Amino acid sequence: MADQGGGPADAVDDRPDEPFETRVEAHRALLSVVADQRPAMAWFSADFRYWPLNDRGFIRALEIWALRDPNRPSALRMLAVDWRDVRARFPRFAAFRRDFSHVIECRVIRAALIADLPEFAWTGSRAIIAHRPAWTSGKQIVAPARLTALRNGFEPIWEQALPDFPASILGL
Repeated sequence: MADQGGGPADAVDDRPDEPFETRVEAHRALLSVVADQRPAMAWFSADFRYWPLNDRGFIRALEIWALRDPNRPSALRMLAVDWRDVRARFPRFAAFRRDFSHVIECRVIRAALIADLPEFAWTGSRAIIAHRPAWTSGKQIVAPARLTALRNGFEPIWEQALPDFPASILGL
């Protein structure tokens, strides 16, 4: 017979979100998502401007994550509205993107198609959501139902997006 509530799974679903109130706390939370070492991650940002993509510790955590299982395809799915400044603004991340292109897929989506999708970093066990694009406040979500809802909101948008931010730029 199915559990009618009150069991351990319900306790996890009822666990409150953990808020953050500063960009430093947001960056710590984003690092915790990477350090969690889950096999797959999904990230969305309009332009990743306020993410710690040039922080040595953050990039090192990404490298450790990528090296954990280098044969998995597209384990990090990154979606943006605008990738133009990422390569210039975040050279450490651009190098990581180049070196680990086999585990990262980057796509672009028109702003009109993202509706109410917040900026976030997601794994199967947690998500970090920004209340504002500047990542000055937000929350960490661990409840399975809310994690599933976030992923279900992301997937149809991801399917409409187009490949972008190539690992390297070939010139003539």
